[in-house]
Amino acid sequence: MSLEIKNLVINVRVAGSSDEEKKESVESLRSEILDECREMISESIGNVRER
Repeated sequence: MSLEIKNLVINVRVAGSSDEEKKESVESLRSEILDECREMISESIGNVRER
């Protein structure tokens, strides 16, 4: 099995009271999204291997 992700763009806009809070929120969301993507990819690979 081969999995290739060439381009993945996720735009996140965060409203906050300061630029520092916005940066922290964006980084937190980015990290969560990447973790979810990794988990879904791992599950997909596992499902293919089970077949």
